[in-house]
Amino acid sequence: MQSQFGPYRVEGLIARGGMGEILRAYDTRHDRIVALKLLAPHLAADQEFRERFKREAHAAGRLNEPHVIPIHGYGEIDGRLYLDMRLVEGEDLGARLNTHGPMHPHDVVHVVEQVAQALDAAHAARVVHRDVKPSNVLLGAGGFAYLVDFGIAASIQDATSRTSGSVTMGTLAYMAPERFGDAPSDHRADVYSLACVLYQCLTGAKPYGVTSTEALIYAHLNREPPKPSETGLGVPPDFDRVVATGMAKNPAGRYATAGELAAAARRALRATAPLGAAGAVPERRRSRWPIVLTAVGAVAAVAGITAAVVTLQPATGGQATPVPRPTPTAVETPATSAPVTSSAAPTSAAPVTEEPPSAAPVPPPPSVPPTTTTSRPPYQAKVCKTVSYKGEERGTGCFDADGDLIAAKDTNKDGFWIKTRSETDYHHTAECRDTSSEGDYVKCTLQLKPEGTLRIAVELWDGQKKLSSTSWSGYTPIGK
Repeated sequence: MQSQFGPYRVEGLIARGGMGEILRAYDTRHDRIVALKLLAPHLAADQEFRERFKREAHAAGRLNEPHVIPIHGYGEIDGRLYLDMRLVEGEDLGARLNTHGPMHPHDVVHVVEQVAQALDAAHAARVVHRDVKPSNVLLGAGGFAYLVDFGIAASIQDATSRTSGSVTMGTLAYMAPERFGDAPSDHRADVYSLACVLYQCLTGAKPYGVTSTEALIYAHLNREPPKPSETGLGVPPDFDRVVATGMAKNPAGRYATAGELAAAARRALRATAPLGAAGAVPERRRSRWPIVLTAVGAVAAVAGITAAVVTLQPATGGQATPVPRPTPTAVETPATSAPVTSSAAPTSAAPVTEEPPSAAPVPPPPSVPPTTTTSRPPYQAKVCKTVSYKGEERGTGCFDADGDLIAAKDTNKDGFWIKTRSETDYHHTAECRDTSSEGDYVKCTLQLKPEGTLRIAVELWDGQKKLSSTSWSGYTPIGK
């Protein structure tokens, strides 16, 4: 690895693979740090590949979608083809799966939806990615996903051309059946690959469970799509149909767009029992993943509560009953305070639902020891907060101690979305998002220490911009 590559000063190696290497470099012409992808030297020796690479890099560089890594430039220096891309600090999805194993279905759908947005934007511009796989999905701060490596994509007009010399355009584990023959392929090959990624995120394993070239090709051409619910990991069966349709052998039998696949995955997720519904919530596997990647940053001072904090206490028969709101503390200020907002949009206070004045406090269950000088708060089954924006209630977030989960519910279909943040007294943080406003609560399972305490706050976001937030709730014990 040389220290200087044309106008770029190389600072280090990010990754290396069969197609080349990705470097961290300083662009001296534009005074910025970039990700510099250098293709393998033997590829530049193939004139057909060189021309197609430049043509496809130009097409990918015109894409203007938040989940596509912008390409600043491309070309050839000293016989090496290169791509100059925005550098995004993060970890690729493949590495994350290798480290943490399968993801919680909620997190899977969140990632797939973002990748689908990138693919649909590319397909609308008549660009096929042709190498959709976990290692080409970069996870940045806050769980924001980027689809990378459009440099080897092909325009739909040239989609029948799959190889140049000995170079296969794609990765066998995720390649659609039509790409192994002479039949033309189109954007639905990317839909097939995204379904393979969906399966791997849910199960932690690539589809079909074989590694040899011959066995992989045979499986893609002849075997039925695998069912994630049969892996013994507790994946909801509704995802089987999503994977089967996305991996249909005939492109005509697949979802017409990546967005349709993502919407079907969201519906499969919604098929689980909503938070607070009668009856028990089906037990599912506990994710070994963090709920969402969270960025480290300072928490702004909060001015007050935007809506009532509802605290629920277990009662006879397993139902939850309301108890009076606790006396405001340094964390929870009186309900007449103005809600917290970003500087982008002012927020007015929402009405507060008062508890009946005659309600008597319900003492903690007998299993909770008497209050001592440590002043440990009483056990509460649920803690919920509601965020408002411009005088209107916009969403609710809850912590369910009995269910070991946090939840978020977006109530308006206006393009905004709701985030519930949680924080324990031993510095474990997690968040749960409802980005679609299509149903009841989105639930995110936690892995917490029962001896700790936890608090929540609810935020309203417009893309990557926070519009409004509640104050933090008081800390409540995590379990009985």
